[in-house]
Amino acid sequence: MTFENERAGLRADAVTRTRLDGAGGTGGGPDLSSSAAKKRSAVTALEQHIEPDSQAAGRVADETSEAAARGFQDWATGAGITAALKGWRESVKSLQARLSAEKAALSGTNRLFLGADSGIAGQFPLLKPGGGPLNTNPPFPSRVSGY
Repeated sequence: MTFENERAGLRADAVTRTRLDGAGGTGGGPDLSSSAAKKRSAVTALEQHIEPDSQAAGRVADETSEAAARGFQDWATGAGITAALKGWRESVKSLQARLSAEKAALSGTNRLFLGADSGIAGQFPLLKPGGGPLNTNPPFPSRVSGY
């Protein structure tokens, strides 16, 4: 196989795999679409179930581990349980911070997209020479339809 043949095959394969319009979940690629309703649902689940449930689970483990550490306080096992409990508390605290950050990111994404859309929309009147909404002669015509 020559270099040109191999390169042509690789290019054809890359074109087959590259889909700019694949955001709808078709073509076997990941679904890149976003839904404000799904984000709100995820934030609600985080607020009402995941965060409180993980806090409650952390407290249960704390209580039982503290009781076990008190029961073995004169033994090396008690010191080991105390050290493990310290690591557990750090893990629970880290998990809570991560859940809180995910919740903030999910709720802030919609505002980010709306702000970006508004900013871009605000730039379009600058490109309209006549300022009218039905301007059929744009200053920078697109040649996309020619392809």
